[in-house]
Amino acid sequence: MGWTASLDMGSEKMVMALASGEGSVCHLKGIKIMASQGIEHGVIKDKEKVRMCIRSLMSELMKDREIEVMNVALSGAVLRIVERRIVVPIQKKVVEQSDLFRAEQRCIDAYGGGQDEVVDILPVGYAIDRGEMIADPLGRSGRNLEVTYQVYLADYDYLADIQGLFEGSGIQEIEFYPAVRAYAEALDVERAERDFALVDLGAMGVNVVLFRDGMLEYEAHLPIGVRTIDTDTMAAFALSFGQARKLKHEYGQALRSICKNKKLPIPDTRLTLESRDLATVIQSRCEELLEGVIFQLQQWGFDDVEDPVLLTGGGSRLQDVDELLRRMSGHPVESAAARRIQAPREEVLRTPEYLVALGLLLCARQEPKETPNGIGEKIVRRIGKIFGI
Repeated sequence: MGWTASLDMGSEKMVMALASGEGSVCHLKGIKIMASQGIEHGVIKDKEKVRMCIRSLMSELMKDREIEVMNVALSGAVLRIVERRIVVPIQKKVVEQSDLFRAEQRCIDAYGGGQDEVVDILPVGYAIDRGEMIADPLGRSGRNLEVTYQVYLADYDYLADIQGLFEGSGIQEIEFYPAVRAYAEALDVERAERDFALVDLGAMGVNVVLFRDGMLEYEAHLPIGVRTIDTDTMAAFALSFGQARKLKHEYGQALRSICKNKKLPIPDTRLTLESRDLATVIQSRCEELLEGVIFQLQQWGFDDVEDPVLLTGGGSRLQDVDELLRRMSGHPVESAAARRIQAPREEVLRTPEYLVALGLLLCARQEPKETPNGIGEKIVRRIGKIFGI
């Protein structure tokens, strides 16, 4: 039995998951979450503190288990994203897997050397003989295949530092992925019945992603997150950061109009405040965050009101934030849930803080097999089974 582990290192929470694979089925064996230390705005600032967090999670989760691979998510703060268009001749006049692999290799080769390492490449569109963009080129006839890739690059030394955090752990291989890859795997994008947007409400930023025709089309990172709600609450009511966080977690609502007014106890004091006053502060900030999301979606032409928006991230736990987004956007709003994973409890797959770690369990590097003409194409894979490739 092969064991795969995953690690999502957020600015506030660190999540590690463990799964076994049997055939095409992924069985979740355990998942742990703890407060992050040593990470600021998605970037490791204190390696020793991060190492201690990782060791603590591993000691609870991986006792006497030989881990084949640890898949690690990289934040947008450490990734450089570029778009690259690659053209390759179609060898047999009909697009086959070997044509796709050659396009991938050419894209990877274009970024060889230097301080940046290719973390992943995701196709965002195909075209045959300079025709219209299509989602699936396999089986199409033509002379040339054009592929547009989103290329994710990271500093080689930074990746080496992360690998060093696992030194002596016995893990055979460390692999890196962007969060968007984990989203796509967790949500089984390839088989999605409709186009949809994903909004990840994080502490230090908001990720907005649009999937169309079973593929990534656009993504954006908005650098203001839900932690600003805490700082707004501190300023509005002269509270400490800890008091503001407790109030948000216990009583926070994103819609003042449906908030029943009552006295709320201020933590660690004998004082109270009005629940509608708290809701006013929270709604004001939430509207600002969500306006940025909606503007981005409108820019991308996400205008079919039947297409849903999926919410995830710790900020999605805020009461009524889904209803606020529904009213502001006009789209149905749902909670994101991981698919293709078997878990002891269904609610684990719907826990917003777990989505990236669960998706990472499904990520896999893949080397192409021999082509029909017997020529082996040994490709250093930076894109696995996502989107059917």
